[in-house]
Amino acid sequence: MAGRGAFGEAFIVENNPVAPVAKRRGRIGAESLAVNGTERVGDCQSRQFVAKVLNLTCMSDHDRQYAQTEIMCLANADHFAIVRYYEHFYIDDEFQTIVIITEFADKGDLYRNLHHMPSDRFPTEREAGVLFVQLLLGLDHVHRRRMIHRDIKTANIFLTSRGFLKLGDFGFSKQYDTSVSNPIAVTFLGTSYYLSPEMLKGQRYGKKADIWAAGIVLCELLGKRRPFEAHSPAKLKELVLSGDMWLPPTQKSGESNNSAANPDGKASPPCISLEMREFLEYILQLDPDRRPSASQLLKTPLMQHYLHLFKKQVYDMIAADDEVERNYISNPVDCIGDRRRYNLTAKERVLVMRGIVEGENLIMSETEKQIESGIPGHMEGVVFKGTLDGRWKERYLTLADGYLTVTLAKEKCASNCNTRSKRMPLDTIKSVSPMKIFYSPEANSVEKVDCNKKFVFVLSTVHSQSILFATKTEEERDRWLTTLMFTLDMG
Repeated sequence: MAGRGAFGEAFIVENNPVAPVAKRRGRIGAESLAVNGTERVGDCQSRQFVAKVLNLTCMSDHDRQYAQTEIMCLANADHFAIVRYYEHFYIDDEFQTIVIITEFADKGDLYRNLHHMPSDRFPTEREAGVLFVQLLLGLDHVHRRRMIHRDIKTANIFLTSRGFLKLGDFGFSKQYDTSVSNPIAVTFLGTSYYLSPEMLKGQRYGKKADIWAAGIVLCELLGKRRPFEAHSPAKLKELVLSGDMWLPPTQKSGESNNSAANPDGKASPPCISLEMREFLEYILQLDPDRRPSASQLLKTPLMQHYLHLFKKQVYDMIAADDEVERNYISNPVDCIGDRRRYNLTAKERVLVMRGIVEGENLIMSETEKQIESGIPGHMEGVVFKGTLDGRWKERYLTLADGYLTVTLAKEKCASNCNTRSKRMPLDTIKSVSPMKIFYSPEANSVEKVDCNKKFVFVLSTVHSQSILFATKTEEERDRWLTTLMFTLDMG
């Protein structure tokens, strides 16, 4: 048994090998070797699911609506970062006992994962960032389908042993016929610690309430503590509306990033970067009109950085799975009885890649809108910077506020005040143009990216300096060229 609630129980179950798993309706296409989700050799292994068995006779009309809402919302969502719905059915003639079959996240919920850690252990900022960008991708998917979740908390977020995050428990969710850009609900729902200021004040609220709750989750990820905690709802409301919040400390120059002990003997959370602290403050704004949306958060340099890291993590899994597939095909006899599991099933791979592509397209579309509307150029992302000895080093490049900033890609993000950043005023750049480079077979790449597949552009400065940058795709290189030329008024 996975758990027990007021109206039923949840069980971990395996699919019957003679009965196929229920198939979701909807689009599937994405680039991968597992074309259109087609099962591969080795995909036919037993899989685990969650079966929620609910007794409807014990439920009020409100509770029945809760169960129905979860089914409808999960069935409407089709994203790797949302618990996947497969089917539901009744197991009696009176239709009083319903079974809901959903995806199983084998590491359990985020709350238990955080608070079952040793007291002196905390997720790293990188781990928190990679998980949080997945939550944002899932939330953006939900909000674009005119839904709000209304009960985002660590207990409703689930993890897998492969490093994936799954948003679940959509019982409080609601779908609307109008855009969720506007305030659309007044019913007081959710868990107190995660309620937004507008909800606490009894005002109408929309998707920005989900963003507030996501900010609380991020704070918990970083410090295993919520920014607002009190012994009574009245005191909690007072703290939230005053903006008197706790956030993890930032690391000062020259200090180590190790957690220290409080006077009470409990370990303090490790210091976080200034960029992450500012990101938290950006989310936890009292005014919902000033609070960013999920799509706006995904466009920040910090989240673009973590989306890139998450994508690399996924590509590593795909490469390992492809090797397993090749072994199955070339040595079928040797693999009998000793089949390794894939990191991702064929359909999971499609969903994850589609989610990443949607996030990248979201970022790209914003840049295009800025160019079309005449807004000064703003763009950021991972590039490769050429060195004098012919190597390419991964860097993070940000175009904003009249500067082009280069930062170590392995750091948290580009920062105007970071001593490891190089800031170039745009008025010192004379020209920008594409460039063709021929590489010798011995050319070395720090990140082990195929040098012959890089797409290069060069910046020339007033100091007679040429700086080479490269991207993995021609489209990305062209976006940099277009944005830079537009910003520098070279078009």
